[in-house]
Amino acid sequence: MGVTNFSVEIFTSVPADKMFKASVFDIHILAPKLMPQVVKSASVIGDGGVGSFKEFHFTDVLSYDYVKERIEALDNNNFVCKYSLAEGGNLGTKLKSSSYQVKFEPSNGGSVGKVDVQLETIEGVEYSTEEINKEKEGLVATYKAIETHLLANP
Repeated sequence: MGVTNFSVEIFTSVPADKMFKASVFDIHILAPKLMPQVVKSASVIGDGGVGSFKEFHFTDVLSYDYVKERIEALDNNNFVCKYSLAEGGNLGTKLKSSSYQVKFEPSNGGSVGKVDVQLETIEGVEYSTEEINKEKEGLVATYKAIETHLLANP
């Protein structure tokens, strides 16, 4: 069993509050519209706050059908959200657990988003550099799709 940590920074021309709202509170509405080639459907179970779940169902582009994420912490004033994988994805096949922290900060009229990821693998499994790069690319693509949408729909 090992732990893999990585971070991704996303620079956007959208203010931090709008990126945070779209990526944390509206993602279940936006993802199927903005990335239909990847996300079939998405929903929120709960009120969207701490303890709520977000469930995403995927097309066959991904090697798994769905993920269910649990919101662990929210700081709306500082634009920080922490969540963990509760079901699906690579949980049980490659991962013992995974956790994420998303934070947006104002920067030059836009914002910079940082996603910190911690993957705890099951015994005998390690993530390759290629797999980590694919995870990073997926995160960047998601946030860039959100940015494009927000710029087109202010």
